[in-house]
Amino acid sequence: MMLWCLGTIGTNFNVDGYFNFTSSCLLLALWSRILVGMFMFAFVHIFRLYVYIRIFKRRQKVTYVQYLAAAILYAVIIAAYGIPVTLMHNKLTVMFVPEFQTCVYGQLFSEMSFGIVWAAWLAFLVMAYMARNINTSFKEYKEMLIIVVLTSISIAYQTVVHHVVREYTAYRWARITSTFFEYLASQTSLVVLLWVPVYNCIFHRREFRRKFFDKMKADGMAARYGMTLPTTS
Repeated sequence: MMLWCLGTIGTNFNVDGYFNFTSSCLLLALWSRILVGMFMFAFVHIFRLYVYIRIFKRRQKVTYVQYLAAAILYAVIIAAYGIPVTLMHNKLTVMFVPEFQTCVYGQLFSEMSFGIVWAAWLAFLVMAYMARNINTSFKEYKEMLIIVVLTSISIAYQTVVHHVVREYTAYRWARITSTFFEYLASQTSLVVLLWVPVYNCIFHRREFRRKFFDKMKADGMAARYGMTLPTTS
């Protein structure tokens, strides 16, 4: 998420003197903002929902093989797209313009990059729909919906800005709003997921612990994994 914000701030040029070398545009726009930012963000949430569905809907274990396969799949996807694009001439991808001290995206590069992001995000939406009826002790579905809404707004806004306002980096309002929506989507997701358990662990620790273990017992997952839960009486 930090790399996503780093790439966003860099390519939107909201900090004076940010660029110290002309090749930084491709590094920030492709690798930091797109592949290790937006795409990884979507991919991680896809895998979280996959684990969620596998454990609580299909009642199957998630092993080391699944985690390794997910990591390999992610590496293969970003390598297959990122390496060839990196080797292309910057006029075809994203180019640094010294006169204006800003990055200019090529149309084809922009369409391909947002295409891969939308493909990953649509896969996440499908997984979120599949997990809609799962009721577990973790109870994260409402939080997941908030993340879906915020991130969908952000990606949709970036898509419109990049394709309607081609020279959007020349407009201050476009750069600021673009950075705001991406920062909102990337940095609030962790807070959305953790604020309820963190708050309750700090201020209502015993009551929250009792209710959480009761729900885990109701899930039936403790016995399946051979867990011994402490008494909540």
